[in-house]
Amino acid sequence: IGVYRSSDRGETFELAATVPTRPNGDGEPGIARLPDGRLVLIVRRNGDVYWSDDDGQTWTEPRSTGVDMYDPHLVVLPNGVLACFHGSYGAGGLRVILSPDGGSTWHGPKERIGYAVDPSVYGYSHPLVLPDGTIYLTYLHTGGHLPEDARTEAIWGLRLDIKDKADGIEILPALGSAAAASQSR
Repeated sequence: IGVYRSSDRGETFELAATVPTRPNGDGEPGIARLPDGRLVLIVRRNGDVYWSDDDGQTWTEPRSTGVDMYDPHLVVLPNGVLACFHGSYGAGGLRVILSPDGGSTWHGPKERIGYAVDPSVYGYSHPLVLPDGTIYLTYLHTGGHLPEDARTEAIWGLRLDIKDKADGIEILPALGSAAAASQSR
């Protein structure tokens, strides 16, 4: 996997380093900067995690999460919890695993699966940390592999909170919705 860096706000990029992945189809990397300054990278299929303490110039050997995943996305919450949103080969749907320690250990209610965010969809997503520390997540309804998928494709969104001890999630109403207004009363 190539790690590219830009010093001109994305006008141009240069190859900063390569991460030597296992020869088993690793790809679809997700990357985040941890509170201690290290970079953490996770890749598709075996959920292998790599760390760099020199801004991505060199990387550790991989450590597997044990979660069979695709399209992993990492976000670091204000409370320091590292979340990995991913599609699940094992259980299907969109899921999340949580780490209280920068990716060394991961939590989910079922081994090798994670917390169900939306088990009815394909699993490709993108998370964003909101100013209040919650997550807003956009994701696809289907994988679009069949013609009928293209006719029913939709983009969904939801908001969720991740517990401070990395031991659970809570699906929340969208900000500005009637449900959110009734909760704040």
